[in-house]
Amino acid sequence: MRSWKSDGFPPRTNHSLTVAHNLRKIEYILYSQPIQEEFSDTELYKKATEINALIKVDKYNNELILSKVTDDLIIATIESHIEEIEQKDYYDQIVPLDGGLRIEKDNLIIEHQCCSELNDYMNWKKIISEKSKKWKEIWIGHPSVFYRNKGNEIELSEYYDDTPKDKEITTKMTFNETDFINELKRANSELEVFKQNVYRIVESGNFENKEVLKKALIE
Repeated sequence: MRSWKSDGFPPRTNHSLTVAHNLRKIEYILYSQPIQEEFSDTELYKKATEINALIKVDKYNNELILSKVTDDLIIATIESHIEEIEQKDYYDQIVPLDGGLRIEKDNLIIEHQCCSELNDYMNWKKIISEKSKKWKEIWIGHPSVFYRNKGNEIELSEYYDDTPKDKEITTKMTFNETDFINELKRANSELEVFKQNVYRIVESGNFENKEVLKKALIE
C-alpha cells in the first residue's frame, strides 16, 4: 500500500488557489508496489518507465497510468497485492486495488488520497447522472473534495478533511460541463477496459478462489 508520512496522511501539495479553466487531463492511476523506487533496477520498473506508464505523484510514491498498463504490470500488481494472504481469507482480508482519478489542469492537481481505492470511480460517475447546485462531497479518500454544478460549468473544490458549510468551500477548478463529462466518460471507459483485463488475467492465471478475488480487487 502507499507509503504515507508518519502522521498517516499523504503529503499535501500546495497548489495555487487560482481557479483553473482549461481542461488538460483526466485519467485513473493505480498504486503498484513493484514500481516503487526501491525496485528501480528491475526490468518491470524499466518497462513501466519506457512505455510512459509510470508517474511520480509525490516524493513518496510512484503510480501507473491505468490506460497504459500491460498484462505483466497487472500480474505483478495483483501478486504483490495479495501476497501472504491465504485464498480462504480473500473475502475478509483483500482490500480493493489502491488508486483513483487524477485531474490535472493549469498546473493544478486533484487526485485520490489516503484510504482511496479504484472502486471510487463509482463516486465520480455520480457527477454524470446527478446535478447538484449545492456543494456535494466526492469521496476520494481523506482529505476529500466537493463538486457542484453552476450554470453550464462544474466546479471542484480544494481538499477538505471535514464537511464545511457551502459558503466556506473554495473552488479549485472550473470546467465546461460538457467537456468535463466527456472526459470523465472516456476515463471511465479506460477503467472498464482495465477491470476486464484484471478479470481475464485472474481467470487464466494461477490464482485460487478466482471469483472472490476478482470482485475483491475491483468491482
